[in-house]
Amino acid sequence: MNGDAVQPIVKPTTREQYQLLLLRWTTLRTQGATPASSPEMAELVTILRKTSAEQQVYQTKFALLRKARMGKPNVDTAVLKTQIQAFQLLSRGLDVPDYLQETLIKTSGTASDNEDQPLFAPVDIDQDFEERVLRAGVPPPGGFPPPQSVTDFCEKIISNRITSRLTELERLPANLGTLDVHNLNFDPSYKVPDQDDALKIRALLEYKSLMLLTKQKSLRQHIVFNLASRSDPVSESMTRRFSNRRVRVKTVHDVRLSEQIEIGQRMNKERQVRDRKIKELTAFRDHAHQVNLSTQNRKLRNQAMGRGILNLHNTIQREEAKRGERTAKQRLQALRANDEEAYIKLLDQTKDTRITHLLKQTNSFLDSLTKAVKVQQGDMTTTIDDDPENKEKIDYYKVAHRIKEEVKEQPSILVGGKLKEYQIKGLQWMVSLYNNNLNGILADEMGLGKTIQSISLITYLIEKKREIGPYLVIVPLSTLTNWTLEFEKWAPGVKTIVYKGNPTQRRELQNQIRMGDFQVLLTTFEYIIKDRPILSRMRWVHMIMDEGHRMKNTQSKLSYTLTTYYTFKHRLILTGTPLQNNLPELWALLNFVLPKIFNSVKSFDEWFNTPFANTGSQDKMELTEEESLLIIRRLHIVLRPFLLRRLKKDVEKDLPDKVENVIRCKMSILQAKLYEQMIKHNVLFVGSSTKTGMKGLNNRIMQLKKICNHPFVFDEVENLVNPNHETNDNIWRVAGKFELLDRILPKFKRTGHRVLMFFQMTQVMDIMEDYLRLREHTYMRLDGTTKADDRSALLKEFNAPDSPYFMFLLSTRAGGLGLNLQTADTVIIFDSDWNPHQDLQAQDRAHRIGQTKEVRIIRLVTEDSVEEAILSRAHAKLEIDGKVIQAGKFDNKSTAEEQEAFLRSILEAEEVRKRSTSNERDDEMDDEELNEILARSNEEAILFNEMDKERYELEGPERERLITLPELPAEYQRDIDEIQEEIANKKLKEVETLGRGTRRGNGGRVYYDDGLTEEQWLNAVDKDAETLEQVMEKQRLKMDRKREKRKSTKATSEEEADAPTLEATLEDYQEEEEDEEEEEEAEEEEVPVKAAPIRRRSKRGSATPVATTPEPPRKRRRGTVGRVETPVKADSEEPADTYNDAGAADTEPTTLLAKTTQLIESLRGLTVTDSNGDVRSRTELFETLPDRTEYPDYYDIIKKPVALATVLAKAKAASTKGGSGSSYKLLTVKNDLIQMCRNAMRFNEQGSDVYNDAEVIRAEVEKWYKQNK
Repeated sequence: MNGDAVQPIVKPTTREQYQLLLLRWTTLRTQGATPASSPEMAELVTILRKTSAEQQVYQTKFALLRKARMGKPNVDTAVLKTQIQAFQLLSRGLDVPDYLQETLIKTSGTASDNEDQPLFAPVDIDQDFEERVLRAGVPPPGGFPPPQSVTDFCEKIISNRITSRLTELERLPANLGTLDVHNLNFDPSYKVPDQDDALKIRALLEYKSLMLLTKQKSLRQHIVFNLASRSDPVSESMTRRFSNRRVRVKTVHDVRLSEQIEIGQRMNKERQVRDRKIKELTAFRDHAHQVNLSTQNRKLRNQAMGRGILNLHNTIQREEAKRGERTAKQRLQALRANDEEAYIKLLDQTKDTRITHLLKQTNSFLDSLTKAVKVQQGDMTTTIDDDPENKEKIDYYKVAHRIKEEVKEQPSILVGGKLKEYQIKGLQWMVSLYNNNLNGILADEMGLGKTIQSISLITYLIEKKREIGPYLVIVPLSTLTNWTLEFEKWAPGVKTIVYKGNPTQRRELQNQIRMGDFQVLLTTFEYIIKDRPILSRMRWVHMIMDEGHRMKNTQSKLSYTLTTYYTFKHRLILTGTPLQNNLPELWALLNFVLPKIFNSVKSFDEWFNTPFANTGSQDKMELTEEESLLIIRRLHIVLRPFLLRRLKKDVEKDLPDKVENVIRCKMSILQAKLYEQMIKHNVLFVGSSTKTGMKGLNNRIMQLKKICNHPFVFDEVENLVNPNHETNDNIWRVAGKFELLDRILPKFKRTGHRVLMFFQMTQVMDIMEDYLRLREHTYMRLDGTTKADDRSALLKEFNAPDSPYFMFLLSTRAGGLGLNLQTADTVIIFDSDWNPHQDLQAQDRAHRIGQTKEVRIIRLVTEDSVEEAILSRAHAKLEIDGKVIQAGKFDNKSTAEEQEAFLRSILEAEEVRKRSTSNERDDEMDDEELNEILARSNEEAILFNEMDKERYELEGPERERLITLPELPAEYQRDIDEIQEEIANKKLKEVETLGRGTRRGNGGRVYYDDGLTEEQWLNAVDKDAETLEQVMEKQRLKMDRKREKRKSTKATSEEEADAPTLEATLEDYQEEEEDEEEEEEAEEEEVPVKAAPIRRRSKRGSATPVATTPEPPRKRRRGTVGRVETPVKADSEEPADTYNDAGAADTEPTTLLAKTTQLIESLRGLTVTDSNGDVRSRTELFETLPDRTEYPDYYDIIKKPVALATVLAKAKAASTKGGSGSSYKLLTVKNDLIQMCRNAMRFNEQGSDVYNDAEVIRAEVEKWYKQNK
């Protein structure tokens, strides 16, 4: 202490503190201190007196407590009511308010005794006195502190601290900063430190948090008082149901009466059932007896009549068969000898109504075509004899080419080189069409110079016929550069405009077109549609279209535009594959060049497609050899005047041979496992990490093709087999084709051969790139995403004399057309196309004029797989081409005997193949046999054998080339049937847990999805003709019909039930491909609007289409790509949002619809001023999807079409389904709109208005998502 100042003495609370206090008081009194003289003594006396008073109160209350225990109980109803309220709040999990707590604490000292059930146990005063006093509620010395006062005091302390902290934070300077000596960055003075405002931000956050105190207190008080005052009578009554029950007293009389009634009812029911059963059995017995008697009598009568009729028909049939065989042999001999008069006489004698009808109909068709030819020529002066005998003698070809002009030499302005003899003949044929006012199809085989012959026609007409133009040449974008170079080389004197480029460049060319200062306009398909208002104004003298099979669909936008808006005096189509799938496609080409002659596809297909009906394009119909010869001969007569086709083997004698070999590859054990799973169960086992470990897939044929190509196409399989995603030997050991290539590619590289490899799937190309980098093979790649300018650079670099590249990877659809790669001499078809002409086009990239080496074609086919069925289907399509095109010998110089011999050989080969069994397989090909196929000379065969020996020594005999079963993960060593049985048992237990009958519907089938694909659903939303429910019902009926058809098919054969075949699936898949993708051309240059595609980033390769050099083995950059369904389609790769809060999931759809609508409205507000000064919205072309009839090629290139209408429809559907029933989230809206912009940027040329609009919309969507996510 200092001076007289006395520190306040704290009131003691424990026994020890009281003892210290008394000891101090005793010391001061011994020293003679008094309260008057010593302040400390006065303070101690005051505290002791107060403590004495409290002790007296304690003794008084304790005496009252003992007295209360001895007296009668005294129940306080107010306290009881307070306790009930507190119990109700606690039972609901709520806090007891302060006023209730204070009341309970104040009354805790009072108690009532009950003689029967005392509230307190007997108190032993001698033991634990203090503990029992506290338990009884007697206040300690000094009394209980008032609870409300303690709470208020604590709250006041906290409030003062908060106020002090707020004041302290408000007084902080605005330029508050900090400097951390541990993280000093010795930066220049002009550079601002990164963390200079961290302390200021923390202080600001603390200040704003403290300012929310009042709002938090108000909210909590509101919640507590509202919930505490609420009561639910219904729920309270439910908790006391037992108190409302009324128990009826059971008596012995009631029990006996119930038993008697039950016994009587049971006996009556059994008697009734027994009597009814006896009556039914008696009636059945009598009826069966009568039926047996009548059946026996009728059977005896029918047997007697049947034996008589059978004997009569057998006799007549034997006689007719003998006579028919004799006449049929005679007719066939006459038909083969080309003696039509004798054939008709024999036909009249035999009265064969079917052949007679065919002959009359084809003759009438030829007569109508002859008249149509005269109409096309514009000359009807020559009358056609109506005499039936003279009709047969009319030369259909001479009628078409009645004006003849011999061409002996090429035009003088054609200076690029000297035409070959067959090219001069082609020029003469085209000039004959021009003279006779006809049009035609130049269908020479790929690589025979159709481009040069077309340029020679233009120069001939300019020089000899004085037709200065204008000429319109329409070509694919991929061949535009080649055409331009050929014009510059062969016809530099012809003024040519190459119509392409951005809108500004094309506007400059349009001015030149309006002035007419040109002779030839060279352009592409897309500009014919896009710039139709300008180009259709000209009256073109001659139109030449390269790769004319683009016109095989008469309903396409290109065909409609050319036939409706453009005017041509003459038309010429160039194509190396005039017939790809069926005869209506050939008719479409003929209808375009000769619309007045071939004006009905129905009659053309009806009378000329029957010989090819058994190839899969129509319903099966067996024709005899005689009928096939008759109809095909008529078809040849129809086509010969308008179609010229020569083969390389006939005209180019110096061209090296092309040898094709089909090599069947074995499946690895992993492929076999996956193939078996897909065939039997239509699922893939992807491990136990997923919910069930099974992955269902759509489009079984496509999945089987993927398995045959490489198992790593499925990311789930690769994650199990190669979890580290490293490129090692497993990349070729898990696939039979890759294992074979691992053996043959080093041999080709050692002997200096260069390889072209064609693929159907870019995913497989990605895996092949990884393999080539592993083996250090130099390669280049070209697919549908490669730009046109890059194509030319790639071709030039690969064809360079000192090119270091060993291989060229190409996609069949994008790289099989318009490319000159004759520097390569080996072509590998990795997987066959459904359209065999696509593979032929790919082969002819190397086998063409300029090739100096023998070309070896190697087609890889996985044995005993779907690829063999695809190959057989492709051969069937080639047979149509063989019978219609090649057997016709449309070079106008073959004899009838040569045509008949060639045709008979095709028909005989077809019959032999029908009789042969499909199960016959050659023994497995060893290395020696493979070397015989690969080697082009004896020296190469010896070298290949030595390389095999070196490989044996290097690998050793222990290791298998293909991966073995023990090397597979444990998931693939189990039997798929066991896995499915486990899953089935698990589902069965779940059903039993849910309860019997809980999943039972209304007696019908329960559908857990709508059964529609994404594209079908979008089409149904866009169409107003029918509702979504109607489309779903149609789809379900279709699936039910297919299911019933499969059941009926399985019922006919037990073997089919055990192991389902792929025939029906192949037919369905092929029909869908031909119907839905009739116009599929994977090249970017053949879309209606010029494409400047954005290359998709590959899982394995780089995102640029440049050539790559070998790199050391490293971890592959392959990531998993998610799919919708899964089913693995391909193509569904949108991450779904996850929801942790149930309330957010319920309100999300409504919020999503509002946000989506707001976004689309903001996008519609984006405007731009065009070149004419008009203001337009950037989204006017993005509102709805393009019309399929006007833009069929759009849906061939764009696999996932999206428009603003579809996005809005999806958002509305999601809001209708609710949060838990929809997967359409905010991120999905953003992904769909980005996909819409990518589609537009891929489909349109870079720099175009649509492309620029797509870029602006995409940036706006990205900005919106960042603000709303």
